[in-house]
Amino acid sequence: MSSGADRQDDIALVRRAITQELKVHPRIVDQGHSPSDTALADLASSLPPLSAFGTKAFSSVQAILDWDHQLPSQFHLLRVLASYDKRDEERVHAVIEDRDDEIIETNLYPEFDLPDYGEIDASESYVAVLRAGTTKVEDFRFLSSWRKQVGGAVADLAVKTVSKSPSYQRAAASRRTDGLGGAVVIGWAPPCLANTENWSVEIWLLTEFDGQTGKARVFMVDPERKEVTREYDTDVQLA
Repeated sequence: MSSGADRQDDIALVRRAITQELKVHPRIVDQGHSPSDTALADLASSLPPLSAFGTKAFSSVQAILDWDHQLPSQFHLLRVLASYDKRDEERVHAVIEDRDDEIIETNLYPEFDLPDYGEIDASESYVAVLRAGTTKVEDFRFLSSWRKQVGGAVADLAVKTVSKSPSYQRAAASRRTDGLGGAVVIGWAPPCLANTENWSVEIWLLTEFDGQTGKARVFMVDPERKEVTREYDTDVQLA
């Protein structure tokens, strides 16, 4: 992860993108939910500190308050799109401008559906789920496409580390169905989701599965500290 001054610069860029440059979807504006300056400051403070992966640093950050395609909205989605360099920044801005044009063209009546700003992949992409009209983060996700690119040595170390965890061993021993397999490396997880100072490796152990749905035990493994820093259960559904 970025460290020292670079880390603080990254955090400051994210905060400024929210408090000073936030793009708000028209359907949120239509419903009278445009955040005040105080709400913007609260929203920026409610996010965990975000800093770039490895030795990289953010060159720019775009923040968008997106809608949930419901009237009235139940949730808002805060999208944070961070770029490592000018090339990615220009690409992200171009995609956003195209989406803006699409929204303007189709925004004929306030009760009509409109496109959102989803599926815009930046160097690092995050989504915070908020209850409409509030600044409390109810769910937070890291979505970047490269997160699955965990090197073989790091992946092997993470699997070896989690396999020694008593909690992992108990979860594996408690399974009542054969053929569920072993530890599966899902990808990189940012420090805020792994409850540690370092980028970590997310690993799943399938504990139940009926062919369509099931459950998995999720383990966050800090490869630098060589320890499990967070674990929880999640639902699994066949795509």
